[in-house]
Amino acid sequence: MESKRSEIKVGIAVLVSLVILVVGVMWGKGFRLRSARYGIEVIFDNVAGLETGCNVLANGVIKGRVTNILLREGHVMVRAAVDKNVMLYSDYRVTIESPTVMAGKVLALYPGSKLPPADVSKPLRGEPPLGMGEAVTIFQNISEDFSTALHNLNTLMVNLNVIVGDTVNQRNVSGLLSDAGGAARTTDQWLSENRDELTDIVTRLKTTLDATELLVHTTEARLNATLNGVDSTTAQISALTASLRAIADQINREDGTVGKLLRDDELYVRLNRTLAELDSLAKSVRTKGLRHRITFF
Repeated sequence: MESKRSEIKVGIAVLVSLVILVVGVMWGKGFRLRSARYGIEVIFDNVAGLETGCNVLANGVIKGRVTNILLREGHVMVRAAVDKNVMLYSDYRVTIESPTVMAGKVLALYPGSKLPPADVSKPLRGEPPLGMGEAVTIFQNISEDFSTALHNLNTLMVNLNVIVGDTVNQRNVSGLLSDAGGAARTTDQWLSENRDELTDIVTRLKTTLDATELLVHTTEARLNATLNGVDSTTAQISALTASLRAIADQINREDGTVGKLLRDDELYVRLNRTLAELDSLAKSVRTKGLRHRITFF
């Protein structure tokens, strides 16, 4: 009886261990019980060893698994189940990565954030994975650029050594430094000798600026009054100009005597005739005196 109980306990322990093992494997492979998912299809030129059952990572978080991989017309169609809470936008990226050396390949999703959302009912375009060949090519390009930079740096150092090692350049640099030192000493000596005069000039300049500020402050009211007078004069000139313009308009419209005199030829002729008769009368008076009878009507 005791032996049967022991066998039952051992069986239960083995069964529980198997359940824990299966659940752990399913969890590690990305299986989720009662998880809402939707399917996507991604087209690659090369999947670089991706297998069915591999995890799907969304920004590094496990959010699904690869369900099927098909070869079609020279391309590879990868089907995957992704959790419903993963939303792909128009600037999404899909590629194949290896997070660690031992973890193998994963389908990496970068959902993006630019509206509108991506149409997951159509096949998505995946970016080619970075394989060993591409990595070697990139490393070679970097090595070539680094070698070129080292060569240019070596050439620069050689040129600097040639310039510095030339005795003529050394003498020129030495002379230039000597001249600069002499100029600095001369300037310092001149400033020391004329310190009192410079101080006096600065003091006078400050006094002049203070007097100017006081003058401006004192004459500010007068200046404002003058400006007001100028404004008043300008207003009067504007009014006079308007009056002259009105008179000119009346003359142009032949209103009044002046307008008619300028525009009416008959009035001009009569006026000339009257002036001629007055001139004849004045001449007769000067020569003959007032002996004539003058009749107006």
